[in-house]
Formats: sequence, structure tokens, C-alpha cells
Amino acid sequence: MKRSAAACLVLAFFAGSVFSQAVNICGTVTDQSGQPLTHTVVRLGQTTYDNGYGQSPYLVTTDNNGHYQLGTGTCNVSVIPKSTLTRGDAFGQPLYVGGKVLFSLPQSDATVRMSIFDLSGRFVRDVMNESLSKGNYSASIDTRDISSQFYLLRVTINGASSVMRLQPALRLSTGVVVRSAPEFQTRLEKLAAVVDTLHATEPGYTIGVTPISALAGQYNFTLTKNNTWNGDLAAFWGDTSTYPKTFQYIILNRTNGAFPDSKIYWSHEQGGAKVQLSQQSIRPIVSERFYLYIDPTDSNSRYFDFLEVNAGGGTFNGNSTRVDGWRLPIAFRLHTSTGIDTIMGDSYETFFQSRQAKFDEFTNEVPKEFTGLATHDFANIWAPHTSPVNYFNTGGPYVTYFDRYEDSAKVHYVINPNTQNDPGALTPVNAWDIFACTGGNGTMGSSPDWSAAVNRHVATLSEGANWVNWRTNDSGSYYQAAPCNYFSKWCHRRSINDYCYGFPYDDDGAHMSFMGIGNVQWIAVAIGW
Repeated sequence: MKRSAAACLVLAFFAGSVFSQAVNICGTVTDQSGQPLTHTVVRLGQTTYDNGYGQSPYLVTTDNNGHYQLGTGTCNVSVIPKSTLTRGDAFGQPLYVGGKVLFSLPQSDATVRMSIFDLSGRFVRDVMNESLSKGNYSASIDTRDISSQFYLLRVTINGASSVMRLQPALRLSTGVVVRSAPEFQTRLEKLAAVVDTLHATEPGYTIGVTPISALAGQYNFTLTKNNTWNGDLAAFWGDTSTYPKTFQYIILNRTNGAFPDSKIYWSHEQGGAKVQLSQQSIRPIVSERFYLYIDPTDSNSRYFDFLEVNAGGGTFNGNSTRVDGWRLPIAFRLHTSTGIDTIMGDSYETFFQSRQAKFDEFTNEVPKEFTGLATHDFANIWAPHTSPVNYFNTGGPYVTYFDRYEDSAKVHYVINPNTQNDPGALTPVNAWDIFACTGGNGTMGSSPDWSAAVNRHVATLSEGANWVNWRTNDSGSYYQAAPCNYFSKWCHRRSINDYCYGFPYDDDGAHMSFMGIGNVQWIAVAIGW
């Protein structure tokens, strides 16, 4: 929340805070204007728990108010009453004077955190964690309800910390700083070691990452927009009134100046002759894999994407796909003579942020089992079953990723959709087979319903008549816990209307980025970087 340059924060510090290894972390995620960011993924970097199917990450999404909570219990958020303070002189390092912490913020939107530790370095409680505007501040700490022992008070402003030794004054409302010296900072950093990192990831925004020295407390994030998308659909797709109405593609360079048309190519099939976009940007729609490349002389044409197409006579059946991995932003818009105008593919924001930002979002958003999929090279975020590094197949570190979940799903049902037999007779498959949707007849990997349900982590839910609960178009129940296909989840979160081919059987329930329409006049295809 924005404040005037002159403000006072009165901070209540309550007794009885108990340090515990149990996770009890909460907070809010907002943008720079203070508006809540909903569905932001917040996770701990390393700490996991056993959810019955294996070690699961502490990972949640924010609600409609931008709130989140990791772990169980009541997360006590500090309530900070506010009053007016006459603007004073600017301060250097935070000072403790007359029972108040005085500090100045020379720039706007600075994150300020105050935390109490005991002398053994154990985190006791946060008393403040907020984003404040430019100005001078006074923060009072009520110490009447705590013992007279010594504490360490750490004040962190935009990552720079200072530590003071604090002793509550008996029967008085304020404490006394006995001494403030650099050695307290050194002592606390040694004692209060970082136990984990907290990550907040919202598509199209800066990454929020903060080291934490305890698995409890309040951590708020203010994320800033890192894409230049302004919502102008007309500018993105161009003047569609000029597009030919003769069943053709119009190919659009949407790399935001990163590459000229002379560095973008298209081809019929992967081995077809490559044509520069600067030479030909309109071409007929035919049955093919329609490939688009950026600078194909780089490392054997690593940067490409494609549409899978079966077409003829004005009818288009085709889709974009992330089954093999994510490479380039791609979106396609189809228009018919009957007035249908529909769009599939990656979200517009992905076209208007840096390539590095997209890769950073992936590694910060997914659990540790999946982060390596985006660190092998800069050309691909690999699908779990296509990575050149073996993570999930035989001999890989996470080959058993789905084992306990499969076992639970098998005993949960009395009908196997493949054989109509007891699902306990299903042949076990490893994680790679689930991601690849394979493994042979009679296995969970080979059945579209079962494989999709395991990838989406709904295989232990009631399937409903004709598997309707597993196939539902309301995908809010998908990817809500581990184990699941976090790569597919990442792709869907960055797709227009959530439609995406995130794994081979993602068409189970029609969640794929597919269009099958007749009377097509033109299809505009946008390629980004």
C-alpha cells in the first residue's frame, strides 16, 4: 500500500512465539500498484513433505486476494496500525532511539522487513514485512509482553541488513538498544543460517525470490511487470482486412525487433527447403508439419516451432504442440467465411518478454525434479520424456516419481478402462512412460484416460460416468499436487484460454490447442522469441 512521505508504523510484538520446523508461511503477492496477483505460484525451494505419494513440494497458488499459505496452522500476519509522523531528517543506517526504529527510504517501493531473533540465532517472529514508498519512518515495538532477555533485531531494506541488540525494558512499553555494532550482523548471519528460499512466480512479472532463515512467518512479494504487452490485439495481428481470403497462411514476425524478417524462415516439413519470411510471408495451407525457424544456421536450426496440420478444401484440422518441449512463442488465428474468428497458442505476454525471463519463470515455478529441463540449453524447455538428460527413465534419479501414486490409483478403482479388469492387474510403468503416454497395452501409460489422469494428478478422484470428472473442461482440479506433470502445467498457464498440448494424451477431455473448422479463409501465424 502506498503511504505519504511522512508516516509512522507502530509494530506490536507479542510473546509466546515458538520456533518450529513445521512450515507455516503466509503472505500476499501484489503488483507495484498494490493490486493482488492471483494464481501466482509460491513455493519453497527445497523443503518437502510426504503427501502419501512421495516427497511433495510446498507449492501453492495465490487466491483472488493475492494471499497464500504454505503449511498448516494459523499464520499470524502482523497488524500494523498507522499514524502520522512529522517529516524528519533523513537517516543513514536504521537507528533505535527512544524505543523507536528510525529509517529512511531514498527511493520508492522499497521492501522493509524487521525480524526478532533470540541470541542463539533462532527466528522468533517477523514484526514487519512490507513494501513502502519513499520517505522517513518511525517504527515502535511494544515489548511489554516479552521477557527482559536480550534479542537481536534485524532490519532489512531492499536486501541490505543491519542488526541491533535489543533488551526489553521492564514494565515499560519500549525496549532499549544496548549496542548496535557490525559484529551483531556477523553473529546473526552465522547463527540464523538460511534454511530455504521462497519463490513467487507470476507469468509476465519479475521473479520473487527471498532467502529465509525460518520455515514460519509472513513474506510479502511485490512483483513488477516484465513484459510490454499493452492489450492491443489489432496491432498484434495486423490489418486483417487486407489478408487474402483464399485458404492461406499469413506469417507474422512478432519477435519485437529481436530478429528481422530475413532471419525468420518457414518450411514444408522439417526437411523442406527453408524460405525467408522477407521473401514470402503468405503461402497456401496444406497438410503438413508447418515449420517456422529463427536464424536456422544457428547450431543446426535449434530455434523452431511448428503446427501439425491436416487440411484441404477449405477445412483446417491442426494444432500447436508442446508434447516435445517448449521452444518459441507461437500463436495462430483462424478466420472463416461464416464469421468464426478464433485464436490458439501461447499467451500474448510471452511474446512481449525476454527469452531469459521465460526460462527463469520455469526454473523458479517448478519443483526440483523438473528444473533441469530448462537448463540444458537455451533453445528448449524440454518435455520430461524428451530431455537429453535422463531424469525420469530407467537409471534416472526420478524414475520412481509416479510409483506410489500409480499404486494408489490402481487400488482405488474396480474397473480398468483398457481391459475392464481389476486395475490391480495393470503392469507398472515408470515415470518416463507416464510422461510419454506409452508402456504397452494394459498399462497406465498406454490408456488415454489413465495416463492423462496421472499426468494431471486426478487419478485418485472419482472418475464419474464415462470418466467425465477426469476429462472435465473445468481444469481447476488439474496439477494441484505432486506427483504431476509440472512441465505441462507451466505450458498451460502460458496458453491462450489454457488450451495446450502439454503431453501426448492432453487431448483427453479436449484440453489441447486444436482447431477443426471448415470454410477457412485465412490463418495468421505469429512467431516470437
